[in-house]
Amino acid sequence: MLPIGDERSRGGRRAVVTTALVLASIAVFVLELGRPSLEALESFLRSWGVVPREYAAGRDLAPYIPLPYWVTLLTSMFLHGSLVHLGGNMLYLWVFGDAGCGS
Repeated sequence: MLPIGDERSRGGRRAVVTTALVLASIAVFVLELGRPSLEALESFLRSWGVVPREYAAGRDLAPYIPLPYWVTLLTSMFLHGSLVHLGGNMLYLWVFGDAGCGS
């Protein structure tokens, strides 16, 4: 079953944060698709996705990113495995992301 809406109304207010999250997720997915090879895509995902071994070691492991390893807790939320994965997540975010905007 796919959601088509919820009962809560925003009262005409725009969901700015929800829109920003959707756009950021789409932009990161376009970056994923732009990788020139499968190896480059795997390196990108290992760099910006959560790698439990890094948390067990308490340090960043190769491939390195220019930020602390714990930043991947945030960046991994924008990585998606396929167009269907992205579409499903964005659909639910768009439908239910305005829950705090209503009166």
